[in-house]
Amino acid sequence: MTNTQTSSRSLLAAFALALAGPACALAAIPPGAEGAPADQIVDFEVFLPLRDKAALESLVQSQQTPGSANYHKWLTPAQFAARFGPSPDAMARGAAALTAAGLEVTATHSRSLHVTTTAGQAAKAFQTTLMSMTDADGSPRIIATRRPTLPATLASQGAVIAAFADRPNHHVHSRVVALPVSEARGATPDNRSSNVGGYYYNDLKQAYDYPAYNALTTAQARLDGAGVRVAVLMDGLAKTSDVTAMFNHEHYATTTGHAAPTLAIVKVGRGGVFSVSTATEPSLDVQQVFGGAPGASVTLFSLSDLSDDHILAGYVAIIENNTYDIVSSSFGECELTYTAAYNGGVDDTAQLRTYHEEFLQGNVQGITFIASSGDNGGLDCPSVAYYTQGRAGTFVAGVETPASDPNVTAVGGGNLVTTTPPSPQTSPPTLTSKYVGENASGDPEKPSDPYDMGADLRGGYWGAGGGRSVVFAAPSYQKSAYTGSTMRTLPDVGMQVGGCPTDLAVTPCGPDRSFVMVWVNGAAQGVIGTSVAAPEFAGAVALYVQKSGGRVGNLNPYLYSKGAAQTAAGGRAAPAAFQFFHTTINGFDGLWRQTEPPGLAYDYLVGNGTADVRKLFGMTGYPAAGNPQTATNP
Repeated sequence: MTNTQTSSRSLLAAFALALAGPACALAAIPPGAEGAPADQIVDFEVFLPLRDKAALESLVQSQQTPGSANYHKWLTPAQFAARFGPSPDAMARGAAALTAAGLEVTATHSRSLHVTTTAGQAAKAFQTTLMSMTDADGSPRIIATRRPTLPATLASQGAVIAAFADRPNHHVHSRVVALPVSEARGATPDNRSSNVGGYYYNDLKQAYDYPAYNALTTAQARLDGAGVRVAVLMDGLAKTSDVTAMFNHEHYATTTGHAAPTLAIVKVGRGGVFSVSTATEPSLDVQQVFGGAPGASVTLFSLSDLSDDHILAGYVAIIENNTYDIVSSSFGECELTYTAAYNGGVDDTAQLRTYHEEFLQGNVQGITFIASSGDNGGLDCPSVAYYTQGRAGTFVAGVETPASDPNVTAVGGGNLVTTTPPSPQTSPPTLTSKYVGENASGDPEKPSDPYDMGADLRGGYWGAGGGRSVVFAAPSYQKSAYTGSTMRTLPDVGMQVGGCPTDLAVTPCGPDRSFVMVWVNGAAQGVIGTSVAAPEFAGAVALYVQKSGGRVGNLNPYLYSKGAAQTAAGGRAAPAAFQFFHTTINGFDGLWRQTEPPGLAYDYLVGNGTADVRKLFGMTGYPAAGNPQTATNP
């Protein structure tokens, strides 16, 4: 953004200052904003409250309790709607109220009504004015000059509309690092033939002890994710040709005799478009899943942007479809920005509870949700004055949604260090990436303006997000982990993240800052972020789902039971068979140190630890993935 450009978020800050409450009109139209054309088509979901939510929460828990009559017995969307969705009468009354307000209900879901209408009609129905703006990334946005007022029938039902909020879009959790990497960055991952090279997907499989590619299940099928369906939710588009290029670099087809897998794409609403400048994130996400589980079916659910209404529409589409076993999301927004202090005194955490109820429905259907924990360490949020008034501020403690939801597995991590190939090299060259260790050391950041406010935030740290929710209480599965809080904490598990962002870190960074390699528009890129870790873990979970013979639902109770078993067996001194996680990974993320409370086996840097995939998911009966570009790890 140049100095002559006006930040869309700066306009929103001015917008917020002009409001004194949810029913107040805009005092002045912000520069650059225009009235939305009356005939512009808009669509959104209207969510109605669930019935018997306590019973739903109890059922989800019992589905994860071995020995329970409900253990791994999943509901269909129709069964969920019949037991826990709004009653047919409530849905009918809600639809009638929207129709009476001149709006068209174009789809009915288990607990929401999809509306398609014009901006003019929506503004009239919700007693507001709609404005068109453009985000800094070029995405169009329609916001309301004051909070929409729902028709009385819907308001009395406690309905929530997911549209027209002036909150910034969620942000992706990845950054591209320059190639080749200079010594000044301090990035020296010890892998392959170069001490500055990035990790390829099969390096990660060897390091984190995945089962061998040619390992056979009892049904004589390769343990490669076959039959498992993974949905990746993200804005923009990725190319199958880049997936092919990634596998071709490692000679996958030559080694296995099988073609590289093919990516499927579903557009939600108008969906996203392919742009080289924005394709890194969706390309990274799908390639990391395929790298761990090349036999899985991976579908990119493409959004036009990462606004709450479009993200929720994406989750609804996946959950209602009910053919996807795992959903991976690599984006987030500071949880605090939904609280009253950040919204002119109006508590907007109902949006987070709307997300939570969607995740509950998905869990009761057996779907596993995985999300990246964020890239700002323990200081994941902007200060109030910066966010609401556009004044210089600091990063403050906080966590991100959707990772903070207790029915989502939050993935953090750090920097992986592995062995190097032998020297002098053999012919042909030998590749090896055996696990040596990890660090969760964050990197201090230069002042920046992450929300495009026209002012800087200081004190930032690059590193996997972690800390305590201010919305969700500690779920029962965390009570054995000694998290040091009565609130939901994250992350739950760690994988490779990487560090030292080229354009943001105060250099030189510390030693052993790693990164991974992905392909975007035919070219290799080095990438870091928890967006690396979440889809990588999703690939590992796909192997677990295949081995289990079916869906596993909310994975967190299982992960914490393994963490508790490892702690009871001696933690890092436990016998090898109980080393489900790599633990006591040292680091500092700007707020939390591994040696500070909660300490013990769980910490706010890597959660229960980083995964030893075969041990964690009961696959030690299968041989391990060996050196990259071999039959066991092609």
